[in-house]
Amino acid sequence: MSNCNHISKVLEWGFDEKYNTIPTLFGCSNCKATQPEPFITEDVFSDHYKHVNYTDGCFACKVRTLELNTGDAGRADSMSQKKWDAELSAYRDARSEGIQPAGTSMKKINEAKEASEKLGVAFDAGAMPAADKITKQSAKAMKEAGAI
Repeated sequence: MSNCNHISKVLEWGFDEKYNTIPTLFGCSNCKATQPEPFITEDVFSDHYKHVNYTDGCFACKVRTLELNTGDAGRADSMSQKKWDAELSAYRDARSEGIQPAGTSMKKINEAKEASEKLGVAFDAGAMPAADKITKQSAKAMKEAGAI
C-alpha cells in the first residue's frame, strides 16, 4: 500500500440501467492508482484553531486573508474604480466650494459648477431650479427677485 493520500478523479464514464451517465473508473490525482469506486480519504483536521497569528502554509490562514468582492463588475453602470474615485473627488471639491450638485455624477457636478458661475453664488440643487435650466437670463431674474 502506498503512502499517497489519494484524491479521486473520474477517468472513465459509462451508463447505468436507465442510460444516465455515471463514472465507471476513478483514478488518483497524485499517483497512478485506479479503482471502480471513489477513493475514501481520511479527514485531516487543521491545527488552524491553535494559530494566534498568520501561519505560512496554513490554508485556513490563507483563506482569512482573501477579500472577496465583485470589483468593477459589481457596479450597475460598469464604472471603473478610477472613474468612480475621480467623480467622488470632483463632488467633494464642489461641496468644499459650497456647491450642492443634484448628484455625484460628473455631468451633475459640471452642471452645478456652470450654474454657480452664471448665478455668481454657489448652486444648491435642493433650493434652486435644475442646474441645466439656469441661464444668464434666468440668473439675472433670480437676483432681481431676491431669490439669490
